[in-house]
Amino acid sequence: MISVGPGSAVYVDANIFIYFIEGNPLFVEPARAFLSQMDNVGARVITNEITIAECLHRPARGGNLEAIKAYERLFGGDEIELIALDGALAKRAAMLGGALRLKLIDAIHYLSAMERGCEFFVTNDAQFRSGPKLRVLRPFKT
Repeated sequence: MISVGPGSAVYVDANIFIYFIEGNPLFVEPARAFLSQMDNVGARVITNEITIAECLHRPARGGNLEAIKAYERLFGGDEIELIALDGALAKRAAMLGGALRLKLIDAIHYLSAMERGCEFFVTNDAQFRSGPKLRVLRPFKT
């Protein structure tokens, strides 16, 4: 687990929410423990609205209404701060992603975390790299 205090800003990538909702056998318990830790210490869990699309895509394709409803409950409450994806953010992310050689969705996440002042970016994506202003953590071992 990571060491955070009350009010710490922690950006969470889509894959962590997918493990939490869809129950990947390798990562469901660590994802639940991580999100529970964030709640218990009063950390701010933050993500971009693009995460909703990433999370809903596979359940929508497979007709998994139970997962869709679970995501709607998860993102519909006030436990997770959602950063709006607007045209200005998309343009800034494209420019940053080009400069840092990030995939576009990764650039959206990176910039969102950076601009919101997040201390950590939590993901299980081995390809996601730390940058000059953001520390990337991969707390789940494969």
